[in-house]
Amino acid sequence: MLGGPPAVDRGGDEETGREPEDGRFWAPLGVVCLFALGIRLAYVLVVTRHENGHTYDALYYSLQSYLLSLGHFFETPPFAVGPDAAHPPLVSLVLTPVSYFFGVPADALPQRLTMAVLGTVVVLLVGLLARRVGGTRVGIIAAAFAAVYPNFWIPNGIVMSETLSMLVMAVILLATYRLLRRPTWTNAALAGAACGVEMLVRAELVLLVPFLLVPAVLACRRVSRGARVGLVALTVAAALLVVGPWVGRNLVSFRDATYLSTGDGPVLLGANCPSTYYGPGIGLWSLGCSRDIPVGSDQSVTSARQVSGAEKYIKKHAGRLPVVALARAGRLWDFYAPVQMARLDVNEGRPVPASIAGLVFYYCLLLPAAVGVVVLRRRRTVQWPLLVPAGVLTLVAVVDYGLVRFRAPFEVSLVVLAAVALDAVWRRLVGRRARPAGSLGAPLLEVEGEGEDEVDEVDEVVATLDSPYV
Repeated sequence: MLGGPPAVDRGGDEETGREPEDGRFWAPLGVVCLFALGIRLAYVLVVTRHENGHTYDALYYSLQSYLLSLGHFFETPPFAVGPDAAHPPLVSLVLTPVSYFFGVPADALPQRLTMAVLGTVVVLLVGLLARRVGGTRVGIIAAAFAAVYPNFWIPNGIVMSETLSMLVMAVILLATYRLLRRPTWTNAALAGAACGVEMLVRAELVLLVPFLLVPAVLACRRVSRGARVGLVALTVAAALLVVGPWVGRNLVSFRDATYLSTGDGPVLLGANCPSTYYGPGIGLWSLGCSRDIPVGSDQSVTSARQVSGAEKYIKKHAGRLPVVALARAGRLWDFYAPVQMARLDVNEGRPVPASIAGLVFYYCLLLPAAVGVVVLRRRRTVQWPLLVPAGVLTLVAVVDYGLVRFRAPFEVSLVVLAAVALDAVWRRLVGRRARPAGSLGAPLLEVEGEGEDEVDEVDEVVATLDSPYV
């Protein structure tokens, strides 16, 4: 039998696996989402629509969406010459209707506004995910964080993949928790399909399948081993079904085998050269280095040559790999040259003041997020799915190169975990006020309808964190 909810299910309706409807959640969440939309629209209209002095991937997505609107199916922009798979297709496909009706003006305003709306959807999904993990108040807090956190709204003013990758990441995590709660065929298929969609945004996130979905299914101990094997097969099949048409198109369009993208060639060649192994650019990517091998008419052939060139350089400089790998990971997590990263990110449409604000906010969230992990562990609530994206993104950065924007999918988990910690502190403060004067050992009163045991548990967690021995 596949339907029984696993032991990680805390709260909600035990029969349906759903959170009870609560007006105290939807009304505040709606207000938060409207506020988030206002921030994003203002950011686009006042700031990013005027940031057109740099050429980066945003130009590709805008031009490709325009070509699609004219009936050219993924042909190399700007002149539609030969098949193209420089990036996975979903971002361009999402922008195609807007490009069809409004074209691509110099400021790409219609495309930017589309990203602003999608960014608001991300805020909504973060609220739903956090509610699933920690309850109503955690959902509202996490959504509020996502609304104002610069690393959420900065990508929403840029026509690139980060907004969609965050949106789909939130869906994947929601689907994963749903699968852990009720390991059914439907939930397994939904989780696999969501991962397939993410692969069509960022090809390297195929790693979420072996590192997130497969362990999630295997963790469902209330179903038989045979059923778990079947669920794993279904999740993988669902992901393959989603990406299958794009992979099939690539296999018949290019001379060399191409699956999700031909972008691995320029990425590896540009990340493995003298300017990215030594000096101030260590751990970064170099546009100049990526052009060391001439571009041919077939992207797959060019990509293969670029990969070969990168492999030769890596072998000759293998002794530098540990240092370079640390620099790449450090840049991803803003532990290495963070101010330099903020200044460099202006070349990808991220204003320096906004990047610095995002950096400060990010640092302020790190400790609460770590506390949130401890709180969830003490509550015996599954928290590892929220941490898997961090491991996957670190692995990708170590192999490729490190940029702040590559961390975008994990920002979803970061605000959820920080919200759990803030909620725990709130419960502790309310619990203290609820105790009779002079009776610190008295039982806690219930907080907003929640049981004594849960409040005691939070009190114990935060007290432990307050200990000088921790």
